[in-house]
Amino acid sequence: MRIQRGLPYGLTLIALLGLAFAGWTHTSPASAQDQPAPPPPPPGGMMMMHGPATVAASGDFVYVLRGNTLYQMKAADLSLVTQKDLPVPGAAAPAAGNGQ
Repeated sequence: MRIQRGLPYGLTLIALLGLAFAGWTHTSPASAQDQPAPPPPPPGGMMMMHGPATVAASGDFVYVLRGNTLYQMKAADLSLVTQKDLPVPGAAAPAAGNGQ
């Protein structure tokens, strides 16, 4: 005669998984409570511009304009391809190299 052990093994597995999950949730602290405050910006240093960004996509690339910086990223994985700082609006244009 064959003894069926599926029910006791199944209940044991469920109990062990439940205990493991309960132990994991009680041992991992909330990440927002344990992180220190970010350091203050350096005095007189360059401030990172926080503000709206414009996003456009064309072909295999995504373009993001944030402040005066244009970013080109691959659309497949959003990895940065190139970054270009644009001239500030209203600033004097750079002088031509040949004096014209």
